[in-house]
Amino acid sequence: MSLLSGCIQPPLLTLLSSTSSPSISPLFRPTIDSCPDSSISTLQDTSSYQASTSSKLVPHDRPKGCISHEVIHIQSPNPKNTYIQAGCSVTEYKKSLNKGKSKDEGYLPLGVEMPWMGLQVKRLGKRGMSYEIGLVDNRGKEGVIRFSSFKKNPTVHPYRSPPMIHLPLQLPLQTSSTLTPWMTIPIHLAPLIQLFHSLPRPQRHASDDEEDEASRKRRKVAELPNGSFGSVSYVRIYANCRIRRIWFSAEGERTIQGMGKGVRDEWELYAADDIS
Repeated sequence: MSLLSGCIQPPLLTLLSSTSSPSISPLFRPTIDSCPDSSISTLQDTSSYQASTSSKLVPHDRPKGCISHEVIHIQSPNPKNTYIQAGCSVTEYKKSLNKGKSKDEGYLPLGVEMPWMGLQVKRLGKRGMSYEIGLVDNRGKEGVIRFSSFKKNPTVHPYRSPPMIHLPLQLPLQTSSTLTPWMTIPIHLAPLIQLFHSLPRPQRHASDDEEDEASRKRRKVAELPNGSFGSVSYVRIYANCRIRRIWFSAEGERTIQGMGKGVRDEWELYAADDIS
């Protein structure tokens, strides 16, 4: 069961566009940390944001290269507790059903079957940013791919449920010649599934229960995704960043280029008129 079950999926599917109405799609649900400086809002990219209970402006100074669009602004000193998410993990969905909860009480997995994902995003100043994607292989096994700008080396976490790969997110250096901090990030999802078996695994914590460790390890490793790409179950974008658009496509940039001038123009990022 997924949100797109039984649907014919187009070659280009927009999950979020900040200039739509409402700007945060109903597919996305916000989670906000209780800290006064945590917030999720919609504003013009030329504006700084100030929470009603805080004196801090984010960003402190208006950077060059702002775009002439409304954007989704996500900020928090506790990024792991402030994010927007569309869909849900298949693993969590099955757990909720086993607990007798109605299917309408929570998320449904997305079920997006296109293997390319794109983001138009910028981080807030020098703050770290992260996002993650739930992947399901053609055998129904689920894993999570997380990208973080503060991550140094890739790792796989097979004992997590669902298992997770944590990858470094290498952001371009901002120099005096950089026109804009906005980035378009294309992600080919299909090859990432094989990383569950090829990346180094961190050692379990010394306090972990070692009883029946061998059998538990065999069971968990056997459940790692190892088939071909099947679908995307969910997308989660953490603080601290601004988002313009999130989409999926059948062939990445080639899909957009084949859509005609109207679509290509819509996907461009236009500079604000008053940027010097």
